Amino acid sequence: MNLDSQEEIKQLDKSNVGGSIDSLPDQCLHAWEEASKLEVPEEYKNFDNIVMTGMGGSGLGARVIESVFGKQITKPLVRVNDYGLPNFVSENSLIFCSSYSGNTEETLSAANEAILKNTKWMAIGAGGKLIELAKQKSVPYFQIVPTFNPSNQPRMAIGYSVVGQLVLASKVGLINIEGQDIQDAVEVMRATQNKKQEAKKLAKLMFGKTIYFISAEHLTGATHTINNQLNENGKVFSADFVLPELNHHLMEGLKNPVTNNQTLFLFFADSDLYSDNLKKRVEVTKDVVTKNNIQLYSFKLTSNKKLSQAFELIQFGAYVDFYLALLYGVNPAPIPWVDYFKEQLAK
Repeated sequence: MNLDSQEEIKQLDKSNVGGSIDSLPDQCLHAWEEASKLEVPEEYKNFDNIVMTGMGGSGLGARVIESVFGKQITKPLVRVNDYGLPNFVSENSLIFCSSYSGNTEETLSAANEAILKNTKWMAIGAGGKLIELAKQKSVPYFQIVPTFNPSNQPRMAIGYSVVGQLVLASKVGLINIEGQDIQDAVEVMRATQNKKQEAKKLAKLMFGKTIYFISAEHLTGATHTINNQLNENGKVFSADFVLPELNHHLMEGLKNPVTNNQTLFLFFADSDLYSDNLKKRVEVTKDVVTKNNIQLYSFKLTSNKKLSQAFELIQFGAYVDFYLALLYGVNPAPIPWVDYFKEQLAK
């Protein structure tokens, strides 16, 4: 596959996933503009804990918020990628329900349970049952108008999902974020779009390998986003691991099977904004990987802000995932096994 041939790319990318990747900065600006118009009742600012629910691409926003702002948030935040809500949820909780389609059954179950518990809840989605339920119950909601997601794939609407949830979290006082923060992230993302050739080279190195994404602190949500998109876009088996936890077990697993040095590829998200302890761990972990003769790649983030770095990593990773899908000769949009699973589940 000639990754420099737009004609060959268009033959595979029939749903224009590439267009959605190019439009990620526009998604962020559009989401900020539209979500900022939402009015949230004063009582929504009084809560003891917050639960963020969502599955697959619709759950990525919560992971980014959790990793970037986790150490600043003064009230407990729990992310739920499952049916229902934790037992501790009460009238003093606040629930975020995120579903791009609006019809994700796990997320709908969380919304319905919030109603039964008389708990404050909010919704974010492009439509479907979730938005209709929010309208019916007169709760705050951000309805995504996916102008800048031509592929219409939920996982490719990460700009809408993350920024939409950032705005909602800011409006209830969970975090503090300004328009300049989004503008800074957008500028870094646009600059990262000039690294397409680097992304193509990396995709070629990754081809035929099982890929593991390694990150820490504020970048763990971003690496999970890349992993999610690689699974669905590239139809590639990959996983993400977090420092320092992996230092306590995963390194010993590099030895076997003996084919690891031929089949594994480790992607490190490297940042000057990591704490000193984590900076040292990143370097020593790379040393261990190298001594096990396993190929690695280190992507150094350039922005001087944590949120901007998260978006910088998501933008670059999206291109790598896209080009790797093309190298495997697959249309990145369809997700046949997920569709099959849902069909069987519905029977």
